[in-house]
Amino acid sequence: MKTILCQVNSQYIHSALAPWCLAAAAWERCADPGELQVVDANINQPVRQTAARLAEGRPGLVALSCYIWNAAYLQALFPLLRALLPDAVIAVGGPEASFDTAAFLEANPAVDCVLTGEGETAFPLFLDALASGASWAGVPGLVCRRGGQITSSPPPPPAVQLPDPYTPAYFAALAGRIAYVETSRGCPFTCAFCLSGREDRLRQFPLPEMERRLLKLSASGSKTIKFVDRTFNADEKRAMEIWRFLVRQRLDGAIPAGVCFHFEVGADLFSDACLAFLKTAPPGLFQFEAGLQSFNPETLGAVQRRTDLSRLCANLLSIRAGGNIHLHVDLIAGLPYEDAASFAASFDRAFALRPHQLQLGFLKLLRGSALRARATQLGLQYDPAPPYEVRATRWLQPASFHRIKTAERALGWLYNSGRYPRALAELLGLWQGGAFAFFAAFGGFAAARGAGEHPAQDAVAELLFQFGGGLAGMAPQRLRDLLCLDLLSGRRGGRLPGFLRAEDPDHGRIAPLLRSGAADHGALPVDRPGEKFHAGQLGFCILYSGAGCCSGGRALAVADYTRRDPVTGRYALTTLPVEEFFAAAGHAPPRAAEKNGR
Repeated sequence: MKTILCQVNSQYIHSALAPWCLAAAAWERCADPGELQVVDANINQPVRQTAARLAEGRPGLVALSCYIWNAAYLQALFPLLRALLPDAVIAVGGPEASFDTAAFLEANPAVDCVLTGEGETAFPLFLDALASGASWAGVPGLVCRRGGQITSSPPPPPAVQLPDPYTPAYFAALAGRIAYVETSRGCPFTCAFCLSGREDRLRQFPLPEMERRLLKLSASGSKTIKFVDRTFNADEKRAMEIWRFLVRQRLDGAIPAGVCFHFEVGADLFSDACLAFLKTAPPGLFQFEAGLQSFNPETLGAVQRRTDLSRLCANLLSIRAGGNIHLHVDLIAGLPYEDAASFAASFDRAFALRPHQLQLGFLKLLRGSALRARATQLGLQYDPAPPYEVRATRWLQPASFHRIKTAERALGWLYNSGRYPRALAELLGLWQGGAFAFFAAFGGFAAARGAGEHPAQDAVAELLFQFGGGLAGMAPQRLRDLLCLDLLSGRRGGRLPGFLRAEDPDHGRIAPLLRSGAADHGALPVDRPGEKFHAGQLGFCILYSGAGCCSGGRALAVADYTRRDPVTGRYALTTLPVEEFFAAAGHAPPRAAEKNGR
């Protein structure tokens, strides 16, 4: 029998782990697994195209994983599959199907059964039953239709060891995309908006095997490897063993430079010894995502989140000060007892920690979560369709949600993108109010001028120039220079948008000097500037306000696109007086420029 395993991802860059885990379990444990094929798809592909791909070769079983991000897509896919494969078995797993199986099967008549619990045990037994023609009734965790009735079996026991999903076929399909790894299951915490805490205990898989898999992934060509473990440092001793292993392997050359490992962490759990060790990690090797969610104690209590906020802030500031770990901090809008003022205060406190990204999400009432069960009691109004986003609460009305969404878009464009660090810092320093109010105001300003969900980078820069120019104390020339520095060091090529460019006769004199090699002997504190300029690895512009150096005089800013910060992703930037550059390059002193240069 031919079996197709499929997970429909939210974007192409994401890879699927679950179907490969099930395939590995089947290859290892089935008496005769038959022909197994894993198919990757994403929700941006036409659903009919995906149905046709899955139906190729007339499989006898199609198994799919259902999550909030692909539930609507799968709901459209199921009837198409049934029409193409009238005799095939369509089986579904994943949290969207597992926590209300009767309702799921009723809503999706094309689906034959749902596998609940951990699939590595149940799926091979299910395949064996199908291959032999035996009854499905004894398959643990299987919920299916029988004679108009829905029957179910108890879920399988938790897995002790996971078969290795990282086969040659997996790596061929991975193709350099984000890879995922699981070294533990479960979570010792019981946050009411999450599903991980439903499990009774934290289970950790054998460390030597996990280390072997990490080295395989490191050599796969993927630049980002994400741990799906919830609260990775819940057991700090175990976390430190893995972190030490990764640092050692990077220093020994077994893990290539440029590979980054992403962890979800509890920031208040770090010990001083752990923080001291983390400061020794090679820059860019680790990326941390720390769930903060809210600073409101009543809110945290309502969602059963135990957090030492003072310790959390101190630890995040320590990690940020180390400069070697890319740091994300998460906030959730729409939690109980958080009104507009409380949320703005939480946002401002979180922003003051200066993470590299402040990820602002909106509460989603997941199937099976404790908070969803209490939604009516707490007055949480949410969309009945996935992803079940809350749209109003007793404390936040729809207008407040709209303002938060406006701020969230601006936060992504200006801050999380990492594109405007200098200009944004200057404007926030002049802003008369909190950070949340700033981003909400800019988002409203942009929307009023027709900005959509995903405006072009140059369009955002121009909007920021217009918005910032209206702030008291912001000189347009200085803001122009700050934006030039940000864009020059943030993207390759040195091209600046038209609104930042004006004619300067000296701009046309600098490029030939770089090209000819006249600047190769000390005119710039950059190695091999001529060679790099020829290769498109240098960009430059002229500044006028003293933003780069020179106390108000003209400055030459040069970005070196061969030197990139592994944590921030920004390129090395050098500034020096224009006259100094010309003198060192053996050129006559320049004329004073009357207009802004590029």
